Amino acid sequence: MGAHTALSFPFQYTVRDFYKSTVARHLLFLILALLTITLAGYHFGTFDQAIHIPFLKKYADPTLFPGDKFFDLRFLHYSYFWFFFEPFYRLGFLEESMFLTHVFATYLTFWALWVLSYDLFQNPVTSLLSLIVFVFPHLGFAAFSIFEFSLLNRTFVFPFLLFSIVLFLRQRYWLAFALLGAMYNLHVISVNFVLAMLLLDGLIEFRRVGWLNLLLGLVSFILAAMPVLIWKFSGSGVDLTPRPEWFSIITRGILYNIFYIFAGYPQVVLATLSGLGGLGLLFIARRSAPLPQTDRTIMIFIGGALLMLGVQVIATHWLPVTIIIQSQITRAGLFILVFSYLYFTHYLVQWYESGGLSKFNFGLLMSICAISPFSFVPLVIWAIQRLTPWTRWQPVAAASIALLTLSTGSAAVAPGYEFWYPGYYISGHRTAWYDVQIWARNNTPKDSVFITPPQIWWWYESDWRVFSERSTVVTLSELLEAAFAPDYIDQWKPRFEALAPGALEQFRGNYFENVKLTAQAFYSLSSGDLACIAGQYKASYLVVEKPHWRNFPVMYENEQYVVYDLRDQARVCSGYNSSSALNFSDK
Repeated sequence: MGAHTALSFPFQYTVRDFYKSTVARHLLFLILALLTITLAGYHFGTFDQAIHIPFLKKYADPTLFPGDKFFDLRFLHYSYFWFFFEPFYRLGFLEESMFLTHVFATYLTFWALWVLSYDLFQNPVTSLLSLIVFVFPHLGFAAFSIFEFSLLNRTFVFPFLLFSIVLFLRQRYWLAFALLGAMYNLHVISVNFVLAMLLLDGLIEFRRVGWLNLLLGLVSFILAAMPVLIWKFSGSGVDLTPRPEWFSIITRGILYNIFYIFAGYPQVVLATLSGLGGLGLLFIARRSAPLPQTDRTIMIFIGGALLMLGVQVIATHWLPVTIIIQSQITRAGLFILVFSYLYFTHYLVQWYESGGLSKFNFGLLMSICAISPFSFVPLVIWAIQRLTPWTRWQPVAAASIALLTLSTGSAAVAPGYEFWYPGYYISGHRTAWYDVQIWARNNTPKDSVFITPPQIWWWYESDWRVFSERSTVVTLSELLEAAFAPDYIDQWKPRFEALAPGALEQFRGNYFENVKLTAQAFYSLSSGDLACIAGQYKASYLVVEKPHWRNFPVMYENEQYVVYDLRDQARVCSGYNSSSALNFSDK
């Protein structure tokens, strides 16, 4: 027998025995879920949760954040997902309940990936190795990954979307659409992508699917989605207005990589190359594709996702129609990533089992496929393997190229800032920023307004409102929400220009540069400027990073931040315009 014997006989039979054990399978899903969370990290109150957590708290306790117009935007989030956590917040178990839900959603995703892989290829070895591949983070278009480091409504919905695809492939059409409709109440945007793919297949394969199945599917979808549809259409309708100024501000400020697939920034280049690399893996792997009809359906899905990406490119560069920008349809590329790795894993298994790939080369390709966050890396290694005869040194050279590419990519994307932050932060990071927020929550009235450094927020750092439960004049992170509410720019822009004068005009889409520009502009303000801003926006306190000292009364300080009392100064400056701030001195 050849070098492939170990996989095709004892290992394969072991996996088939494992496949028959329901308990063993689900225990594996749970173990892989915990391993994935350990590798990616779990973070509470950061990234997109910086918006959702304060909104949740406002729903649960309407006395919080009085008069803060930012919280009017919570009514535009057409999702019932966060409402389920209100009782846990009131009972004091919000953080724990969200972590357990995140573990459950991750477990469900591995279950869904297993079922989808097995339905496609009927090979338990492929299914098992696919799960191992997905344990590690992989990035596609716009740098979206399959598993994220915090609980969001889109991460909770994702496994159910995969199950709806499984149901559709099994020709249980009305159940697939009903499941999508139910998930529509939790995350509209994600469901729209799968709904579009399923409808496209239904239209192209009309004779196979049948008009009655499509009709029943659409009816079941509408019935299941009725709660959120009533909410949506009793409020605002679909906005087809092009808004180039709004689009320019949100992309240049914070969301450039989500909309621009082709751009000169390293993070955009690597994400796009990774998305294209996934398409390359999928194209290569089609030689070991599933049954022709199933493969045709998957290719229609992929074509639908590419059409959506094309619409995004047109909207980005020429016609920023509001509803298209709000939909952030670059996220549809995530499904390309899923099918690419499922197909390519099966391709490698088939190649090895047929004797065409040695044990060493199979292990090398599978390892690189698993550990590389960028899908173009295994594509390059595959090309080297296929286009050159393998000798003793070439596997080493290939592995070296892979490691070099990974190192170069990481260095290009993450110079000087934290790109990967593993660890379990179930209740948030106990940092100086967290401590100053807790002081504000425990020592100031609920109606207090703070002036805070507007640039502080990131993947692994919370926004001011999350733990302080107090309002702030403005933050850069509010652009995350302005991406869904164009009119909010009129509220945000004058506040931001007051606290970071001149920064917005310098934004070019590089978020990390924008943070530096915002910080420089904020700390260029004099004490007089800040006093007058406090008077204008009824702010009572100022938070600054050391060593940016001010001549106001100190209320609190820790190793990194100082909180000043602005109440007397704000009263003095109230009613004056910003030019009167020139009369004040920091000395």
